[in-house]
Amino acid sequence: MNYRSLNSIAATNIDSMRGATHESIEQLSANTNIPLSTLKARLARRYSYTLDEIELLARHWGIDGAGLLSPDFSATKALADREGVRDEHDDR
Repeated sequence: MNYRSLNSIAATNIDSMRGATHESIEQLSANTNIPLSTLKARLARRYSYTLDEIELLARHWGIDGAGLLSPDFSATKALADREGVRDEHDDR
């Protein structure tokens, strides 16, 4: 697998997370400190995501950054897993 195919997987998974969270590009930019123009270029697939950007996005969503690079990624499962972790912490 080369960087281009890995970036394509990440871009698809990031699109999936955006759809699942119903977050606007403007909100995502503000919440991650990724400049809006950069984020728009990445989402339009004009430029590849950097690993730092992938990690920022994953941290923002409370998921594992490696998950965004996985061809088996599921936004629904990632969000459910994240909620499960939060629920465990709430029970303490």
